[in-house]
Amino acid sequence: MNEKTEALTTALKPKHRTTPLAGSITPVPGYPHKLTIYKLEASCYWWVRYYTDGKIVRRSTKTEDKNQAYKFAKQFYDDLNLRRAQGLALTTRSRFDICASAMLVAMNAQLARGEITKPTYDITDYRLRKIVLPIFGERDLADINYEALEHYLNKLSHHEPKLSPSTISSYMKLVRKVLNYAYKRELIKAVPHFPTVATPDNPRGYFNVREYELLWRRARELIGKRFDLRKLKNRKGEEELAEYFEAGTTTEGRKIRSIQISDEINELIVFMTNSYIRPTDIKNMKHKHVEILRNEHVYLRLSLPKSKKHDMPIVTMPKAVDVYVRLTRKHKEKGLGVGPEDYVFMPQFAQRDYALKQLQREFDVLMWSTKLGKGSNGEDRTMYSLRHTCIC
Repeated sequence: MNEKTEALTTALKPKHRTTPLAGSITPVPGYPHKLTIYKLEASCYWWVRYYTDGKIVRRSTKTEDKNQAYKFAKQFYDDLNLRRAQGLALTTRSRFDICASAMLVAMNAQLARGEITKPTYDITDYRLRKIVLPIFGERDLADINYEALEHYLNKLSHHEPKLSPSTISSYMKLVRKVLNYAYKRELIKAVPHFPTVATPDNPRGYFNVREYELLWRRARELIGKRFDLRKLKNRKGEEELAEYFEAGTTTEGRKIRSIQISDEINELIVFMTNSYIRPTDIKNMKHKHVEILRNEHVYLRLSLPKSKKHDMPIVTMPKAVDVYVRLTRKHKEKGLGVGPEDYVFMPQFAQRDYALKQLQREFDVLMWSTKLGKGSNGEDRTMYSLRHTCIC
């Protein structure tokens, strides 16, 4: 096919209904020649378009009158220049918030496929709405450079209430995640350099042998006792941080809740320090996930639901077998379920988040009672510290 025939064939191809009609493209008098109005087959109205910053921005004038279309185009031009001066996106497609919403849709699909967890999706959505979108929402993705990111970092650094370095780093990583997503969708040509945030190394706390023995003994001593979490007032009448009191010892302040120490917290302490598992595993562990193996060595094989992308079986130490057998017997004596679909810890609570919360509250009472809530280097100790005690 020669060039003349090819050009003729191209000219004869049917035009898309949104293609400007030949002869209708008209520059706006007194304005840059890239600002034009035009007609198209798909609409009875005049349309305006302007080429700027490497992109064409279009808008319907919503009028069939040419003079009114000129008037709309001039206002459209002024609005675009104002948005550009303010660093805002000229089109919705290139806006940060639109890209962030599209990323959340993609993450929701990952959630449905089991590639990420619900808490991961929820925290991303929450952090985007709380701090990120109020700053970057209508900004053009291409205009977010190192200077804009440094300004964002400065805002985070002076946020009230104060954010920890690790939290600030998480917010910076979230912006990078959106920009990486924009790059994959070819909305930006490159991801800008990010200012660095130094995050201190905060190893999780663990208990040494002496502390572990104290914790275990105190858990046994407190079984059946009830404690109140109360907020007292200072001399100015302001409520201070909540404190624990043994139930019935005071009526001062405002009672937040009561916690009764169960025998399960004692069993949990021994089980976690002999099985390497996480608190979330305690929440989800059913009897069908536990297998007692009695070979040369006696141990449990735990085939737990996927947690933190880990789904390989866990082999415990022998002491965990004693806890499991004892706990199962106690539940059976109390008339609680011990079948394959029943939970190993706190089976009486169908709401598993609540079951875990109850155990965490009992553990908090133990931290208060033993004064082991802080490690020698000031690190916080939580139920997760039992896993690290096992590792150490």
